[in-house]
Amino acid sequence: LLETYCKASGQRINHEKSSIFFSEGCPQVRRDEVKQILNVHNESLSERYLGMPTDVGQSKMGTFKYLRDRVWEKVR
Repeated sequence: LLETYCKASGQRINHEKSSIFFSEGCPQVRRDEVKQILNVHNESLSERYLGMPTDVGQSKMGTFKYLRDRVWEKVR
């Protein structure tokens, strides 16, 4: 699927910058298999991506409170 996207869009995947995140319940054997297939070896989750939190969790109000506060500061 990624190869098809790259061919259609002309974009390329930078495997050096790419990373992947798995849920806690994912077995290590499956993680290794997926990383090998995708040729992505960095397994991590950064705190933010494009300024937004990457791990929202169940408390969405708490996660996005900073965003609401920033908007209200600009409105005032």
